[in-house]
Amino acid sequence: MWRLSLLTALARAAPSGEQADLYEPGTQLHYWFAAAETADASALPVVLWLNGGPGSSSILGMLQENGPLLVNATGGLMRNPYAWTKQANLLILESPGGVGYSYCAAMKAGGNCNNTDISTARANRAAVQDFFKKFPELKKNDFFITGESYAGVYIPTLTHEILENAPEINMTPVAVGDPCTDYPSQKESMDMLWYAHKHGFVPDADFEYLWNNCSARHPSFLSRGLWRRSAGRWEATSLSLASGSDEKCKLLNRQFLATTSRGLSQGWKKAYINELNLFSDASALDWELPGTLNYYTAQWMMRADVKKALHVESSPAKSWPGPPDGWQYTSSYNACNNAPGKPSMIDFYRMIAPKLRTTIVFNGDTDPCVSYEGTRTAIEKVGYGVLPGGHYRPWFYDKTAAELKTLQEKPNLFGPNLELQPAGPQFGGQVVDY
Repeated sequence: MWRLSLLTALARAAPSGEQADLYEPGTQLHYWFAAAETADASALPVVLWLNGGPGSSSILGMLQENGPLLVNATGGLMRNPYAWTKQANLLILESPGGVGYSYCAAMKAGGNCNNTDISTARANRAAVQDFFKKFPELKKNDFFITGESYAGVYIPTLTHEILENAPEINMTPVAVGDPCTDYPSQKESMDMLWYAHKHGFVPDADFEYLWNNCSARHPSFLSRGLWRRSAGRWEATSLSLASGSDEKCKLLNRQFLATTSRGLSQGWKKAYINELNLFSDASALDWELPGTLNYYTAQWMMRADVKKALHVESSPAKSWPGPPDGWQYTSSYNACNNAPGKPSMIDFYRMIAPKLRTTIVFNGDTDPCVSYEGTRTAIEKVGYGVLPGGHYRPWFYDKTAAELKTLQEKPNLFGPNLELQPAGPQFGGQVVDY
């Protein structure tokens, strides 16, 4: 009989004795813990998953990607045969305050949370400490942190916080995917015009004119330095678009917007390009649009019986996943934020990588918000030497590209049968010596 252990509660993110200005006051972070689906769960690693945003609930990753239960096409739940809980204990944290069912004291009084990168790292560290106090039997286990997008800021800063202020936690590897790392390195590869040209949506001549003559820039929504919710939308407080004033600039800019579904918009309800998968239909992200996965996920999370089972009845959040109107987040570093002179995650990797067993930074090649070119440039700046054998290595899932039987039976149409290849990274980026 299949059995799943799910525990959820609110973790204290501002323990007594800490200075008040280090946290958004009265922060309570909602976590969801899923024990590994094995007999030796108590001996397996604890993996903390963090979605980015800022303002995105990590439960999205759990219920739509890596958790033991996934939301299905009818709005119910189904088992996930590829769940991370097949090999590890999974910890999900809704962070920072105001996201999902997490909250701060101001929300109890009808106000809103005002978070920063610094306050978020400190609150998350305190929440992790609180979790291990509740589950001391897991404290000795390896503790992994992984996530994506703006978690590229959350993870290095949280890791540094733990290494400096919570030595009792057994920090081991971290893995950061498609991450906000260093704005100077990533700013051009995070531009929607640049990305659209790279993937063939904009002709070369049009791109050259827009980019060089019109100074046209369409920064990713991740380029904001100050995030604020208003009327159910994100205010683009630090987003500036310069597209030139002559008629040709205006015409080419309109053509770019028309052919790219408003610059691969993630919020336009009439979007006709799936910014998450360029080879499938548009994936509406609106939480209130019936029939979408996000709609079903939100509706399930807001059910009264689910809220009771998750022990979040005390949360003042009026809807999920939030954050509510008035919520604000200020970037503290030069990562997904144009802040010259401030540290970026390059500085944090230099501090944390020597103290960790493994540090992995990886990037896909179809992410319009954080492209691999910028991540590669940023990681090169960290300054570690390249491993012997060169920057790029072949990688094959499950050791080989195909079964031996398949390779042996392959017709000699283009030469001799393929040889079995050794395991390793598959043309997937640089290998540097951490």
